[in-house]
Amino acid sequence: MAAFFSGLSDVVKGNPQHEAPEPLEGPVVATIVGGTILWFALFLVQLPFYGWFDDRGHTWWLWTCLAGGGLGFIGIWYVRRRDAAISREQTERAAQAAQAARTVETTETTDTVAAAETVDTVEAASGTPETDPLRGHSPASTPSAD
Repeated sequence: MAAFFSGLSDVVKGNPQHEAPEPLEGPVVATIVGGTILWFALFLVQLPFYGWFDDRGHTWWLWTCLAGGGLGFIGIWYVRRRDAAISREQTERAAQAAQAARTVETTETTDTVAAAETVDTVEAASGTPETDPLRGHSPASTPSAD
């Protein structure tokens, strides 16, 4: 029992033992739209019975449904903007990753060309070709005729 409470104190202190999982993403816009439609439908179904609700002191049921529908419109606006912002951010990240890949590719190509030019320059300056890395000797080596 003491172990349970010692673990609980870590959570209360803000030192959780495990990281929180990533939030689940689903059809958020469709869920909010469906809920908003449901709230307005409930309001419209109850509206003809306003007198009955008023006689019993339950008119708050109608106003709760109307408020749920109104807040649903705010929710639809919010989640559509959120989805658009997430899409923009993912597009920007993909563009940045593609740009970084092109930059690395260009740098590698430039380095390869510069290295080849350096080898050619060294060969031309020394008058002797570099050794062939695959064969271990210079490609133009010929036996001497002495």
